[in-house]
Formats: sequence, C-alpha cells, structure tokens
Amino acid sequence: MTAIPKPKASRSGGIQGPKLTKTDYLEIGERIGESIEFGVKVEVMVFAHKRYDSYTGVVKGVEDRRGLLSLQMGYENINMNNIVSVK
Repeated sequence: MTAIPKPKASRSGGIQGPKLTKTDYLEIGERIGESIEFGVKVEVMVFAHKRYDSYTGVVKGVEDRRGLLSLQMGYENINMNNIVSVK
C-alpha cells in the first residue's frame, strides 16, 4: 500500500486581492463620473484571475444591473467589482 501525503492546511501562497475602504470606492466613483461627464481619459486598474491589469480610455457608460463598465478604447466591458483604482 502506498502512503499518500496530506494536503497543506492552507493555500495562502497565492496573491491576495486588495482591501479597499469606503473612501477608495468614493474616489473611484467620482473619477468614473468625471470621465463620463467630461470625456476625461482614465486608467482603470483591475484585479482579476490573481493578477493586475490596466486599461486606459474614456468611460462610455456604466451598466448598474450587470455591474459592467464600458471603455471607449479597445476593451469592451470591465466588471466593476474587480476595479482597484482609477487614475
């Protein structure tokens, strides 16, 4: 009979998602609103699938029901739950 090793108790070796505060969410909302209203180009930082990605463009619109953000440059939809920062 072959001995099978026990799996590790925790898998904390991966990348942890960022912890955002209420102030962070307010700032993200303000910058998205400015981009929609004035056509300001923004850089959206997203954390998804254990990695960070950055997208730049003007926000075309926001779909509240599905929680999606649409940018004018290239990338069609971004899940708003994955947004880390907007500059």
